[in-house]
Amino acid sequence: MTVEDVNFLDLVVLLKITPNMVLEKIGGMINASIFDASNLAGGLKQKGLIDFTATFPGPTTIQLTDAGKMLLTEADVKATEPFDKLDESILMQLSGGKRIPADLGSTLNLRSKDLALRLYKLDKQGFTTYEAKNGAVFIMLTEQGFLRAKVEQKVTVPAGQMPTTQQIGGQAVPQAISEHGQQGMPIQKKGGIGKTTLIVLVIVILIGVLLYVLNSQGYITI
Repeated sequence: MTVEDVNFLDLVVLLKITPNMVLEKIGGMINASIFDASNLAGGLKQKGLIDFTATFPGPTTIQLTDAGKMLLTEADVKATEPFDKLDESILMQLSGGKRIPADLGSTLNLRSKDLALRLYKLDKQGFTTYEAKNGAVFIMLTEQGFLRAKVEQKVTVPAGQMPTTQQIGGQAVPQAISEHGQQGMPIQKKGGIGKTTLIVLVIVILIGVLLYVLNSQGYITI
């Protein structure tokens, strides 16, 4: 494993490590069992981010390596960068219900270290917060992050799908667009009388008037 393999949970653990901290304290800091905490510490050791110092019969302590310190420095630098399109995409995914970094990384096709630094940045800038529990970390939007995600959500109509209009009786009537982008029949407005219906009604009235006149003149008997 290398530093490039780090994930957001690794970064969360590194942030909580203090000089000469006892190994057994990791579990309590991230709400994890001793087993989960040991696995996390072992993973950080393999990635070269921490080191252990054992003093018999004293407890085992943890120290950040130079690589671990450099990663935290890199994260702090990233947190000062302005909000951009990738940050926007992450917020959009979070607003859609994704809470686990692995799911976010899979959806965005983003390597774990880059995502970890971005999540740290969003947390420091107040757009997100996180909760570590049972050897995992869950990301949540803050109110600021939620409002920013909603502002970025825009309903767009695909090219070629915009409705067109057709003049009928001096009025513009929207035309239906098929899923293949072809114009269809004009959309009839609900609650009105169609042009064909009106013509039929006028013809029926005229026939009625004509029959009445012919009957009154004695030409026909009804």
